[in-house]
Amino acid sequence: MLPYRKVHNLKCLNYFITYYFLPETNETRGGALSRKYIEIFLRYISDPGFQSGVANDFGIERTTVCKTVDYVVQKIMEKAGQWILFPTTERDLNEAKTSWMAKYRIPTVIGPLDCTHIQVKKSDEQFGGEYINGKNVASLNVQMTCYAMEMITSIDKQWPGSVHDGRIWRQSAVQQKLARFQENACLLGDSGYGISPWLLTT
Repeated sequence: MLPYRKVHNLKCLNYFITYYFLPETNETRGGALSRKYIEIFLRYISDPGFQSGVANDFGIERTTVCKTVDYVVQKIMEKAGQWILFPTTERDLNEAKTSWMAKYRIPTVIGPLDCTHIQVKKSDEQFGGEYINGKNVASLNVQMTCYAMEMITSIDKQWPGSVHDGRIWRQSAVQQKLARFQENACLLGDSGYGISPWLLTT
């Protein structure tokens, strides 16, 4: 059993998420329905891939779980650009560098850069083989950056799993933005990337 204060905070978080992402139905019966959508979504992402368990918990059909998750994901994606923002102003860059320096003692760095593979269904289309990564799994190779406090600042999800991290970086909007900056700022990546004026590697 969770302490009452923690349960209360979780309820507040549920209300906040509902109001922020599903405001158009956040009143009377619609509000209750929106909160149920969020509860189903949060339950699903805590144990992804097992729709039957979510369906049993909420007394609904698996198809309803699928439709609900898709609906909430679309609503989140509609607003993602409002809070996934790469620093572009002098003030934002300086704040990012200050935070990284305070936490990790590395000057000029504004955050880390890395890619991760997100598994997808294998496609039988003409170019489906491009999605097969080095582990013989169909995936997207997704590039992300974040602040020192682990707040995501950019996501590039357009590349199939066979594409190397370095190529994604070289053609990314983030690399182009850093190349235009006059500020002394760079990202931190692993040894899979080549060194550049805007990227330090470990």
